[in-house]
Amino acid sequence: RDDGYLTQRCVDCSDRKDGKDGKFVKFVAKYTPSVEILLQLIEQNSGKGLILPEKVVSSSGSVLVMVFDNFVIKLFQNRKTFNKVGNVLNCAYESGCDFIVKMKDWVSIQNEKIRIHAIVTEKLTPIVTYTGDRKLNLKNNEIFKLFHDIGIALDTIHKLGYTQGDCTLDNIGRIGKKFVLFDFNCAGRIEVRNDDIAFLVKSAKFNLKKMDEKEKDFLEYVSSFKNSIT
Repeated sequence: RDDGYLTQRCVDCSDRKDGKDGKFVKFVAKYTPSVEILLQLIEQNSGKGLILPEKVVSSSGSVLVMVFDNFVIKLFQNRKTFNKVGNVLNCAYESGCDFIVKMKDWVSIQNEKIRIHAIVTEKLTPIVTYTGDRKLNLKNNEIFKLFHDIGIALDTIHKLGYTQGDCTLDNIGRIGKKFVLFDFNCAGRIEVRNDDIAFLVKSAKFNLKKMDEKEKDFLEYVSSFKNSIT
C-alpha cells in the first residue's frame, strides 16, 4: 500500500556493526519517499525502462542516495537542504564548470499524501571507498591533477557566493579522467564561512600518508596560501 511513503526496508550493500552486541546487521534507511513518484523519476532518467539501483546508502541520516548504472538520485528529507543543494548545483551547471557534479533533473512535491524532494545527478566514482576498511583510490601522480581540478571547482563555487562546506577527499570523485566535487549538503554562504581550502589540505594530509618530498612540498605550498585564497 502506497501511503505516501515507502514502508519496505531499503538496505545498503554493506553490513554495519550493531552498537549493542557488535554483530553485523543490515542498515535500514531512515527516509524513503512515495513509491509512485520515485518510480516515475527513475524511469524518466534511466532511458531504458525501470531498473533497480546498484546500491542504496545514507548520508547524514536525512539523505538517501540511490546509485544506478549511469545516474544517482539523492532523496532529501529536509526541503531546506534540498533547496540549498539544488540552488548550488543549478548555478554550477549554468557556469559550465566541468569539475562539479552536474544536476540532470529534480523534483519537489509535498502535500498531505506525498513528500519527496529529489535531485538526479550524473554518476561518479568516489576516490574514497568504504568496503570494510576505508580505502583511498588515488595514485601518487594524480595528486597534482586533483588539486588543479578541485581548485577550479572551488573558484567557481566561491564566485557564485557559496562554499562547499565539507571539502574533503570523501566528497571528491572521478568522471572519466577528471576529478569532480560533489555532496553540497553542508554548503553555505561565503560571507559567513570560507574554509574550503583549509579543509581540503587537512584532508589531503590525513589521507596521503606515504608522500614523497615533491608531494609534501606541494601540500605545504597550498597550505601556506589557504588563508589568502577567497
